[in-house]
Amino acid sequence: MERTVELSSLMNRLLVFRRPIAMFVVVATLLTAVVAFMLPPWFESTATLLPPGEDDSSFGIATLLKGVAVPGIRIPTQATPADVFLAVLESRRIREELVTRFDLKKAYKKQLMEGALKEIKQHVKFKLTDAGTIDMQFEDTNPQRAQQVLGAYIELLDRFNREVRTTKSRRTRKFVEERLVDNKLELSQAEGALMNYQVTHKAAIITPEMSTAAQTAAQIYSQRTALQVRLGVIRSYSAPGSQEEQQILNQLDELEKQMRTMPGTGLELARLLRDVKKYEQIYILLTAQYEQARIDEARDVVTVDVLDPPSLPERKVRPHRTLLIAVGFLLSLAVGVAYALFQGDRIPAAPPAAPAR
Repeated sequence: MERTVELSSLMNRLLVFRRPIAMFVVVATLLTAVVAFMLPPWFESTATLLPPGEDDSSFGIATLLKGVAVPGIRIPTQATPADVFLAVLESRRIREELVTRFDLKKAYKKQLMEGALKEIKQHVKFKLTDAGTIDMQFEDTNPQRAQQVLGAYIELLDRFNREVRTTKSRRTRKFVEERLVDNKLELSQAEGALMNYQVTHKAAIITPEMSTAAQTAAQIYSQRTALQVRLGVIRSYSAPGSQEEQQILNQLDELEKQMRTMPGTGLELARLLRDVKKYEQIYILLTAQYEQARIDEARDVVTVDVLDPPSLPERKVRPHRTLLIAVGFLLSLAVGVAYALFQGDRIPAAPPAAPAR
């Protein structure tokens, strides 16, 4: 009974304030419609880039130690080329050039570059998909400008990659070129030392037996060097006297015993032959790298593969005017009803009934 009375009282309040509520809803809805139609339409251009290829010439410690588990040492994960692409696209350098090229300070009504940079960042989106492609989206009030800005993003990314590649190839070429000069001198000195040894010991011709002995000695030297490097790595992360360190020390002792049993001339010849072969291998490697660096420096190829070029948007993506008007209508109606419910005390009381005669 009480609930029925309360509901009836609420309905009475709404009936009493029905006209103010209706006027408020109509006015608010009309104002929302006016604002919704005054908002500029925004158009969105989209594009997709193919997964960038791995750069075979770039590697780091993470690549060298890939697959090698070293206790107590955590190797950071190397960034993928796609991550680098995203970093370049989101960089301030790219955004500043776009603001200048398309005069976005005027378009966004910003006096300072910082304001335009923040504004353009709000209207662009980059997403790395599971397939490795990069989805790009840019929205603007001008559909042609939205397409042009997104195309400029791709162009500047490609230009940046070319500049970095050219600079890297130029530095590589200069370094390898200098190293080649040093290597030629070292190879010449090693060959001269070997020739002097042959003349001094009357060994003008290296026999197969001597070559075998030298090769054996060279292998022992290389094994000892590898064990010494491994021992240094182990000592950097393990406590002194560990079991692994002791095993390597035992192996080094065995190699030292083998080296003491070899004739001195054999060791000396092995060292000279090893030096010559080492510098020959380095010369071959540097020559190949030098030629590759020259090719990389001279070539001018596209570094960005576009799967879907920037589209010219035909329909706006926002504002959703119908949705805004509907939300305005519902909110104003809710406010009007709430106002009526909280104004119960102001409802004029009904006049008392006339007494019967």
